[in-house]
Amino acid sequence: MCRLLGLVSRDETTIPDALGADFTAFTALSAGLHGDGWGVAAEHAGKRTIIRAAEAAHSSAHYRAATSVPVSSAITHLRAATLDLPVADRNTHPFVHGDVSFAHNGSIREIAAIEQIIDPDLRRGIQGDTDSERYMLALVSELRRSSPVDAVRTVAARLSEVAVEASINALLLTPDELIIVADEHAKAPAFVGADYYALSYLERNGLFAVASSGWERESWRAIPERSVLTVDRRTLELRIDDLDGRREAIAA
Repeated sequence: MCRLLGLVSRDETTIPDALGADFTAFTALSAGLHGDGWGVAAEHAGKRTIIRAAEAAHSSAHYRAATSVPVSSAITHLRAATLDLPVADRNTHPFVHGDVSFAHNGSIREIAAIEQIIDPDLRRGIQGDTDSERYMLALVSELRRSSPVDAVRTVAARLSEVAVEASINALLLTPDELIIVADEHAKAPAFVGADYYALSYLERNGLFAVASSGWERESWRAIPERSVLTVDRRTLELRIDDLDGRREAIAA
């Protein structure tokens, strides 16, 4: 269980400059439950960087430095370790494979079962202990065969078959798009609150941002449950699709 923050901007900007008090509030969440690590996957001057550390973000000089670099896109993750998985760099998001960066907010208890839906060559490259890394590799497997939205739908359906419990909120950053997976709010454990898996987004002056819940904010719009929101990184155009494929698209 973690906190997610995604950003796409027409002009390079630092995350603090783009989001101001919202970024400060997001970072403050690492002073409590979400202090088991942080990571930033970003694109700067056409090059991707990935920085991760198994430490609390709010007190980390490395975090402040990583988020002070101007970027055109980024996903930032604050970790709350679950399933007794170690707090270690190898288990810290975002995870990266090829040109795909990925961060997960949720829990898939049947970790070994996820490996059934990962292509064998990708399975051999697993580096950490988490359900999240395996979830990413399942998506990368499907991306070899289908579009991003169809890949997300296929993996969501297959996870429901192999896992008794799977909450799958996620951010997926590709060279062309930022893809947001929004699961059901009801899957959240009672102790974190009913809105824990809620995601919302902001559009403002050539900027798109998406974030998990955790603080009061203005001008942000809720992302529908069981949906996939796709942001074109070049045009900032949005598309919201039904995660289960029952409807072709949902109005943004």
